[in-house]
Amino acid sequence: MVLGGYGGVGKVISENLLKHTTTDITIAGRNLEKAETVANRLRKEHPNRQIKTIYADATDRGSLIIALKNVDLVIVATTTPDHIGTIAETAIETDTDMIDILVRGDVVDKLTEFRENIVSKKRIFITQAGFHPGLPAPFIKYAKNKFDDYQTANVVMVMNSKFEKPESTHEIINEIGASNAKILKNSLWLKSSYKDALNIQFSEEFGVRKCYPLQMREVYPLEKELGIKNMGVYSAGFNAFVDNFVFPLTMLLQSIKKGMGTKLSGKLMHWGINKYYTGKPGVEFKLLAKGMKDGLYKDYVLECHSPDAFEFTSLALIACLNQYLDRTINIPGIYLMGNIVEETRIIDDLRKMGVQIRDN
Repeated sequence: MVLGGYGGVGKVISENLLKHTTTDITIAGRNLEKAETVANRLRKEHPNRQIKTIYADATDRGSLIIALKNVDLVIVATTTPDHIGTIAETAIETDTDMIDILVRGDVVDKLTEFRENIVSKKRIFITQAGFHPGLPAPFIKYAKNKFDDYQTANVVMVMNSKFEKPESTHEIINEIGASNAKILKNSLWLKSSYKDALNIQFSEEFGVRKCYPLQMREVYPLEKELGIKNMGVYSAGFNAFVDNFVFPLTMLLQSIKKGMGTKLSGKLMHWGINKYYTGKPGVEFKLLAKGMKDGLYKDYVLECHSPDAFEFTSLALIACLNQYLDRTINIPGIYLMGNIVEETRIIDDLRKMGVQIRDN
């Protein structure tokens, strides 16, 4: 079941589930009319597949219990991080596995509270799926055999995308305001700021962009696992208005009080992204790695390009889901996507689904 399966990214997830897997799907959400519109189109495109719709409200436990009855897996594609506890409790009660694409770091903490019940009910919960979070850790791990001494791993990204509504930006706004970003410098995790931004040369379409550090919990264990001494995940903004006005305003307001100005910042970000949208959606995502190989200093770059951020998020989730469906991921528990997937396979599967990935 795809909760929010008719929204921006949810609709693409529903489409790609039918395109790249053999599963039947149920499109769920508060607006049954929108769910039926998407379902009817998909039924015409996939006449031999079972495509259902059902009412489900992430804030209403009763509707979730009905919707999740006899569902093997719920994919949370709604922007409802504040209600993830309700969804999780219902999934546990109905013996349903769960995977979400939520970005906010506190979602991990909320789900961790259910760890004992998740394990005792033999359920598998995967959180922070997609490409951002989701792929930074696999990209970093993919390069481990390129070095004898793996020293530096930075993941950088830039994207151009539109948002359907201001509320869709709130997770990003809250992460920016939380100021929880950390980078690894000389084997020490340090709280970072805008001063730690990197100027990165992307393709001609994006040019040189300033990329700011992010909180990305999935990469923290890699320091010890791989022996890396310098590491971080960085992202550019969407355009000059958002980078130079909305983001600083968000940081200022939320430094005064957590959550302050979220609606205002969300409206400004939504307006700024859509106002200055170039009409050329796309994502560039790459690993910049350094280390020693055969006694020589070596640089290694692993990069991918996708024409659409929603598509890239969806395909990253599907690549993870493939490992769940064939029981490669089979031990009950709660996991960050970036820490549970096998890195070589997920990159191979992304390539098979059409994502442009190359290294040098």
